[in-house]
Amino acid sequence: MRPIAPALLFFVFLGSRLAVGQQNPLEAQVQEKFAPGGFVRLHLSPGGYKIIGGDANGILITYTTRNPEDLKRVKVKIRADASTADVYVSETPHNNFQATIEVPPRSDLRARMVAGEIVIDGVEGSKDVEVDFGRIEVKIPKPQEYGHRDASVRAGSIEASAFDVSKGGLFRSFEQSGPGKYRLHTHIATGEISLRGPQ
Repeated sequence: MRPIAPALLFFVFLGSRLAVGQQNPLEAQVQEKFAPGGFVRLHLSPGGYKIIGGDANGILITYTTRNPEDLKRVKVKIRADASTADVYVSETPHNNFQATIEVPPRSDLRARMVAGEIVIDGVEGSKDVEVDFGRIEVKIPKPQEYGHRDASVRAGSIEASAFDVSKGGLFRSFEQSGPGKYRLHTHIATGEISLRGPQ
């Protein structure tokens, strides 16, 4: 067998590196100033979203897709005034869309989405989250901060360790009253709700 020329080995190596690079998701960011203690409304197209406490004085959205054409089609807008912000994410690809939305750590949230996953972590305040098909996860290190709390699914499961509730099946729900000042509402038509208490 004839040995492979060093130049050919180089181009084989370079081609493999380029192939790996093309598989990496591309990334873009949108940001806007917004004060803590406000109300953030999230209007989300299908995808996977993490909503986390970030900069105390702004909203930052970082999103990724698999190729540049998908990235160009995605539309992200933030409209904010002194106490209210609307976040719009639309024209997302049918798969492999991920976004991290950083809001002030003290923010009230309202989110609506047809299909996908929403995970909320590190945000203090009231939360109103509804997804038609998919999954909602809210990490709740201090369950006592919530007053009225409720969750419901038409078909699926509710795993609410923060409030000692576990239910699965059709038309499952729970409603409680607690000592806190914040309100928690979650609903999924088909899928899973996870309200995770302190570890």
